[in-house]
Amino acid sequence: RLNNCRTNAYNSIMDVREQLKLDDRWPDLTSSKAKTMSRQKFWQYEYNKHGTCCEPLYNQEQYFNLTMKLKDKFDLLATLRNHGITPGSTTTIKKFGDAIETVTKVFPSLKCI
Repeated sequence: RLNNCRTNAYNSIMDVREQLKLDDRWPDLTSSKAKTMSRQKFWQYEYNKHGTCCEPLYNQEQYFNLTMKLKDKFDLLATLRNHGITPGSTTTIKKFGDAIETVTKVFPSLKCI
C-alpha cells in the first residue's frame, strides 16, 4: 500500500464553508469541532499519509472532495447498523467485513486495535 508519499504537503483549509463540509463528513473524533477546524491536525495527517499518494491525479481539494463523495456513497455506519452492528455490541471481524462488503463489493482489510 502507498502511504506517506510526500510529507508536510498539507495546506491548511482556510474557507470556513469547506472546513464545515469536511468536519460534517470526516470529523476528528478525538478533538472538539473548534480545535479540529483551527488546528486541522487530523485532516493534515490523513492527507499527508494517503492523499499525497493520489498526486498528480488529485490535488488536496480534489482528494477531500473525493473522500466526501465516497463517504456519502458508502454510508458505512448505516450499513453496520443494518447488519446489527452497533456501538457496544460484540461481533467478529468476519461479520464486520461481510457487512462492509455488501456496499463496497470487496472485503476490507481490517485489524483490531
